[in-house]
Amino acid sequence: MTQGDLSVLGDAFPEETHYLGQVFNNTTNSYKLFWFLSIVEIVSRNASERLPLNEIFAEMVVSAWHPVSLFRLSLGRQDKLQDLVQEVQLESGLANDAKPTEVRKWILASNSISAKLDFFRRYVPTRFLTPWFGAELSGVRDDLKRTKLIVEQAALSQRQSPSAPYFFEDDAIVINTSWLTFFRKNFGVVKAFAEHNLTLFLQARNPNIPSVVNKLRAPSERNLNEAKKFWGEARLGLLREGRGNDFVDIYTDKELGEKFSIDHFLPWSFVAHDLLWNLVPVDKAVNSSKGNTLPDLDEYMPRFARIHLAAIHANRKKPRLLEQYLDCFQLDNQGLLRLGEEEFLTKYRSVIVPQSQLAMNQGFAHGWRFVPQ
Repeated sequence: MTQGDLSVLGDAFPEETHYLGQVFNNTTNSYKLFWFLSIVEIVSRNASERLPLNEIFAEMVVSAWHPVSLFRLSLGRQDKLQDLVQEVQLESGLANDAKPTEVRKWILASNSISAKLDFFRRYVPTRFLTPWFGAELSGVRDDLKRTKLIVEQAALSQRQSPSAPYFFEDDAIVINTSWLTFFRKNFGVVKAFAEHNLTLFLQARNPNIPSVVNKLRAPSERNLNEAKKFWGEARLGLLREGRGNDFVDIYTDKELGEKFSIDHFLPWSFVAHDLLWNLVPVDKAVNSSKGNTLPDLDEYMPRFARIHLAAIHANRKKPRLLEQYLDCFQLDNQGLLRLGEEEFLTKYRSVIVPQSQLAMNQGFAHGWRFVPQ
């Protein structure tokens, strides 16, 4: 069983899992995915079975906020939800890692954005229900007739089995009682199912982009303790060898002391991981200045590789700390330690340069250089 697999619920909820298993077949845009994920999220925190459409549409923007705004993933070249996220960010001035509550509050208070959310009203709520009414829709090709028929059938189905998960009432959907129980009782599995399908969709539209599965939302917290330990050990090792002046900020070339910040050489919002091979010790002020941009590789790659090589040799008697480099460069411990400075730089370029190009293609600013204040 994979994460997002509904089969674990099959025996207890055969009808629900059967139909849900079909809703994302032949998905060509992001709307159904974010529609369902938004319903699940709202149901998890809302006691009412009646969900206003405008709140669900707003939640779709909230759910797409971090994938589009923070991680710069593409939802598709003609995706209106992606356009709307970018418009909200431009008009609101909200940070790309803004909390969902902040994004939701701004959207619901904006008349102009609320009006544009109506785009999703015409087809998204009804098309999601297509698997429940395959027989009734057979031969009906006109989109407006299909929409009207689905609205009618959704209401009729509430008095029979299998029932659709919701029906329509004015400007809202009303969640079926048994489906409401299903969602709330199995929230973790259902959400994992929705996110699994969303990840597959995003990966297909963002080939070669790393860690898409980790880019559905901003992390609630970050832990760089392992990196700080690694670089702290590297500093002590260099000091013992009389090479303390090699422990420098690669952007300013100034020696670092016991207190330093950790910088993601390639922006975290691109790589979405805290692996050691992309982390480097820097002055706190420099780290704030660089932000979410790509550094000038011609200027800083040689320095970056040099301090990593020094750190690897300073930690050579602690093989566990070197495992992430071995995975990155596909070398064993001895092969890693045998690399000379030029060979090591070449290995690093083979990893960093292609990823940097992908990040630039996604729209990340590049060519950053430190400018003394």
